[in-house]
Amino acid sequence: MGIKMNRTLAYGLACLHYLGENNGGAWNQVVNISRFQGLPSAYCNKVLQALVHSGFVESQKGKGYRLSKDLDTISVWQLMEAFTFNGAPKAEKMQVSNKLYETLREEVNHWLVGLTVQDIIEMMKEEERRKVEHPAEE
Repeated sequence: MGIKMNRTLAYGLACLHYLGENNGGAWNQVVNISRFQGLPSAYCNKVLQALVHSGFVESQKGKGYRLSKDLDTISVWQLMEAFTFNGAPKAEKMQVSNKLYETLREEVNHWLVGLTVQDIIEMMKEEERRKVEHPAEE
């Protein structure tokens, strides 16, 4: 069963990947991050703001963005949480949608909590290496 990838989550991964590759404590401008990832800069900025809000990235006016946590310390679960229910109104009582979400949350949490952003990047690189070494297997 495949999980339908949330575009915001995909962009968040892409932004973290860029910052991880180009970080070294340096500040990165949104225009460079969005150009490299082929993302609309306004949307990229919104994603980065959510990452700042979650404490994974820091920003400074006029300087841009940089990682505030190592990618191997950010679990995919935490990243998903950063983009889920952001700004959704709090329910008065526990509604069915919330109960469903909590159940899903607990199940997915067990699986994703051990998976870090760095793990995903390594998997992608390994897949790319495999394609280069064995192009006929496609």
